[in-house]
Amino acid sequence: MVTGNNFISSALVGLALAALLGGAAYVIASSPASVPRNGLRLAHAADAEPVFIMVEAGDNAAAIGQRLEAAQIIDSASSFQRLAKITGAERNLAAGEYEFVPGTATLDAVMRIRDGLTSARIVAVPEGMRLEEIGNLLERRGVVKAGDFLQAVNAIATQGTAIDADLLSSRPKAATLEGYTYPATYSFSRSVSPNEVVLTMMETLSDRLTPELRAEARAQGLTVHEVLILASIVEREVVLPEERPLIAAVYRNRLKIDMPLQADPTVQYAIAARPGNIVEFGYWKRALSLQDLQFDSTYNTYTKRGLPPGPIANPGIDSIIAVIRPAPTKHLFFVARNDGSHAFSETFAEHQSFVEQYQP
Repeated sequence: MVTGNNFISSALVGLALAALLGGAAYVIASSPASVPRNGLRLAHAADAEPVFIMVEAGDNAAAIGQRLEAAQIIDSASSFQRLAKITGAERNLAAGEYEFVPGTATLDAVMRIRDGLTSARIVAVPEGMRLEEIGNLLERRGVVKAGDFLQAVNAIATQGTAIDADLLSSRPKAATLEGYTYPATYSFSRSVSPNEVVLTMMETLSDRLTPELRAEARAQGLTVHEVLILASIVEREVVLPEERPLIAAVYRNRLKIDMPLQADPTVQYAIAARPGNIVEFGYWKRALSLQDLQFDSTYNTYTKRGLPPGPIANPGIDSIIAVIRPAPTKHLFFVARNDGSHAFSETFAEHQSFVEQYQP
């Protein structure tokens, strides 16, 4: 709340990652289900349960494709057979048990069975999670230990990586990789290393945040790091997808006039560092107190003007685009209507009337 007071990834990405990481990981989809906000959740295929498929020795591409189509993993058995032939995989389809989610890209299925990536760990990383939450999710799905994931994040943040120097060029050296591990549905092999997991997620962000989008942002005076900061705040605020550009517009309009952002998610992120806070309230405390809003932190946008030093979560491409292409409005305020939508206003007086109406 802002107050006055206070897709499936392209086949080329999968192939590029397979080449880079030796087949350790594939990106399956890059827009998982939205994280619940105010008790609401948006439906998405990423919520689907994994499906296990057996490939027997001697099975041909036609039989495997029919099995995958029958399980609604892929759309077309004939496409599977055709792609297996075009890529030369039809002669090297490895037997074993495979784990897929419905809606897997056909070429991804072909490549995984060709490479024998049996019983891969499939994990949907929702938009708007912070690094610690991603680590916990990866551990629950049996990919890597949470501590090992965070250790790899810190090592790469400190030592750097050869992946897309332009992507990281505006990130302060002391900053973490918060905001740079892209939320998507991934398929990781059982032998994937924590470093490979982190690099895969960063590669996916590199692919999604195209040179064209980066140039568009820079033409408006925004660095990649600033875009990710704003997008992470938008991601934590939004419930209805169509409101992303409106929420982004509010924050960008406030920045233009040096008005404090006063974004609750930044306070939620900040107070998570307070001893006992996560145990009692989780990573995102819902009901913030006046004491919370006064918490001394560079991330607290109620007490500090401008942007916080880094992203507060890992945003998806829709929130990133919303920041780069905000709605053409003069709105400076919004308040939740408690049905997932928000009431937007240009003046404080109008905002106060909405607050009395929707937040009595």
